[in-house]
Amino acid sequence: MARAQQATHSRAHKSYAKRISDHVAVALVVYTLMLIFVTSPAMESDGTSILPYFMLVVFVAMVIPACRNMERRWKALEANRPGDANLETKFGMDRVKLWVAALLIPVLLAVVFTVF
Repeated sequence: MARAQQATHSRAHKSYAKRISDHVAVALVVYTLMLIFVTSPAMESDGTSILPYFMLVVFVAMVIPACRNMERRWKALEANRPGDANLETKFGMDRVKLWVAALLIPVLLAVVFTVF
């Protein structure tokens, strides 16, 4: 019981920048795993081509700058508006956007590779 209260208490004092950074890290792991298990089978070709694995690296490399920009944005938001009441709403929206992208992009890529 004390651990649960302590975890809730420490979460309440964690900055938005650190919280979004945690979400970005986990979303990147989920995104990568979905690329491997959902998109990669759709990219399979005859023979032992390295192309699907190279494309996985490219797809991960393409989303990293966007994730890094999100982290920078939150550092700047906290630095410029330390007591802004709208930060919780903005944080929730960014979190939803992040997770929708992390889950939807691999599925869309799999559909594209399956259709074409």
